[in-house]
Amino acid sequence: MMTQLIEDTLQLLKAACAPEAMIVPDPDLSELTEAAAMLQRNEVSYSRAVNLLALFTLLILARKRHDKVSYSDPDLTRKILDGDYFQSLYIQLALQFGEMELVRYLAPVLKTWYIRQALGQPAAEPLASVFQAYLQHEQASAAPEKHKAI
Repeated sequence: MMTQLIEDTLQLLKAACAPEAMIVPDPDLSELTEAAAMLQRNEVSYSRAVNLLALFTLLILARKRHDKVSYSDPDLTRKILDGDYFQSLYIQLALQFGEMELVRYLAPVLKTWYIRQALGQPAAEPLASVFQAYLQHEQASAAPEKHKAI
C-alpha cells in the first residue's frame, strides 16, 4: 500500500510539473516512506494521502534545492529557480486540492526555516514532524465538531 501511495504521488508530481520548466522531481524515497507511514497511521484517506504526500514532497524538494547555495556556486541561479518553482507548485496544488488550511499552518514554519537557512543555521525540526503536528491539530479541531453533531 505504501509503495503504491508513493508511486501515485510521484506520478501526480510528474504530471503537475510543466515540461518547459525542465525540472524532474527527485525526492529522497526514505523521506517519502516515512511521510507515507505517518499518513497511514493517521488514517488519512488514500486520495488525500496522495495529495498531502505530493505537497510534502514539493516542500522537501524546494528546501533541498535552496539548501547550501552560495554566490560561488555555478548552479546558483538554477538551484534558486528550481526551489522557487517547487515552492510555487506547492501553493498551486494546495489550492487545487483544497488544502489552504495546511498552507496557513505551515507558512510561519516555512518562513522561519528559510530565514534560518539564509543565516546558515539548521532547520528547527524535520518537515515530517510539522506535518504530524498539523494532522494532530486538524484531528483535535474536528473532534469538537463531531461531538456537536451528536
